[in-house]
Amino acid sequence: MKHLLTDIPGIGESTATKLGEYGIDSVTALLKGGEKKLATVPGFGAARIAKTLDAAEALSKGESTAQKVSRQVKAGAQKAVMATGKAAAQVKKGAEKAVRQAAKEAKKLARGAVKAEKQAEKEAKKLAKAAEKTLKKAEAEAKKLAKAAERKGKKVAKAAAKEAKKAAKAIKDKAKKK
Repeated sequence: MKHLLTDIPGIGESTATKLGEYGIDSVTALLKGGEKKLATVPGFGAARIAKTLDAAEALSKGESTAQKVSRQVKAGAQKAVMATGKAAAQVKKGAEKAVRQAAKEAKKLARGAVKAEKQAEKEAKKLAKAAEKTLKKAEAEAKKLAKAAERKGKKVAKAAAKEAKKAAKAIKDKAKKK
């Protein structure tokens, strides 16, 4: 089965066009040309050449994705150790430490955010309870004032009725005297 260059991970349309300009138009041609042919193409360094050739071989062999990833990881690890040696190990150690530190900081921030959210919920409940309590007190006070006003109104009305009765009696008595 003939594979296209774009079937290889890391090679898109523009890279395939560039490879075509250098006489590499299929995966088979890429494998035949090998490292020497790829080295003539601008943008292909040692690491990219190795990665591309490995991917092309895997594609032509029909390897499973897991095998391909495993082989690529192994090849990449070997090249990294050979190319950078001790410096790579130190950089890796520093990077791992930075990653751990960043993860630790992220966890701390996440815990703080959760804690702040819980605190905000607690405060909101407390404020809602206080508002409800204040509202009930205001309702009770309004009811109390309304009853007091009603009693006072009845008292005033009773007194006014009494006065009106007295006045009516006085007018009646005056009318009888005449």
